[in-house]
Amino acid sequence: MAFLTGDFHPAFWPLFTPHRYTINQTPQALDDVRAAAHARIDRVMQHLDRLIGQGHHVYRERRTVADAYAFVMTRWTGLLPKTWKDYPNVSRFYARMEQEPTVQDVLRRSA
Repeated sequence: MAFLTGDFHPAFWPLFTPHRYTINQTPQALDDVRAAAHARIDRVMQHLDRLIGQGHHVYRERRTVADAYAFVMTRWTGLLPKTWKDYPNVSRFYARMEQEPTVQDVLRRSA
């Protein structure tokens, strides 16, 4: 959870709130901040991919709240040139989570 809350989630902040990371508020400056976030997001996605490894969950071999939290954030990579599909273990994890009835219900309700 420390990785997810302290590194993974914050890696996305410049993507969603670039104005917090530069005093220059021009459209180009904000786009530059967003672009710089891509490398940081890639690093945390690589780490998540290693954490999952050949398993099915973020933490050991049982589902925890970490799986739900990671699933939501990995969905955000759909906004990027490199998505969750580009990380083999994350991709497998994501596909498995997406098939869960509860996840399908939540996604349907939020659409």
